[in-house]
Amino acid sequence: MSKIQKFLRLLGGEFSFFILILITIAGLFIFLSPKISSQIFPFKRQAILNEFIAITKQKGFIDPQEYWKFREFYSPGYFTFSKDGIEKTLISEAREKIGIKYNEENIDLTFSTFSSPLTESLDMLTTQTDLSMIFNQNKLSKENIIFMNKNSLIYEETPKIIKIVFLLSNSDIKKANGFFYYTDQDKKLVGNKNWFDITIIKD
Repeated sequence: MSKIQKFLRLLGGEFSFFILILITIAGLFIFLSPKISSQIFPFKRQAILNEFIAITKQKGFIDPQEYWKFREFYSPGYFTFSKDGIEKTLISEAREKIGIKYNEENIDLTFSTFSSPLTESLDMLTTQTDLSMIFNQNKLSKENIIFMNKNSLIYEETPKIIKIVFLLSNSDIKKANGFFYYTDQDKKLVGNKNWFDITIIKD
């Protein structure tokens, strides 16, 4: 075998090894990155959902940070945010997709929508402290309820659809998101208002 042939064989071997390393790194990145893997592997989405429900049941309440993380990782999408309030048209469209009726008179401001292929939600501000003043839980079948406490609810509407409704305190808004930076203007806007959220999760 000539020196040229040996060089070409060595070069080919190194190139194959380099390609194998690249494929391995790319594969690990896709599988280990929640936002990417959840879009490709349905079982990863299910694992993310199961983990969120398990944590909620264990703690006995919806943790705002866990909810925010779950919503972004389960089905990555985009936010529409406005401190002055979302346009009524967008609110109406989101409300229709979510399919949850609530008392609009007790809502002060709808500040955010989240939309993705499998998730839709509305984030709102209200002075109410009792979920029953905004959302009627009495019509729900107990068999469909996955988790419930005074101001939080996770229930299965169909085997393919789960809905989340909660009313969390003002301080929980700070824990969950960075939409409000809590300048003097933000403090005046948020004031003593609480966070009301409705979300639909599709399988």
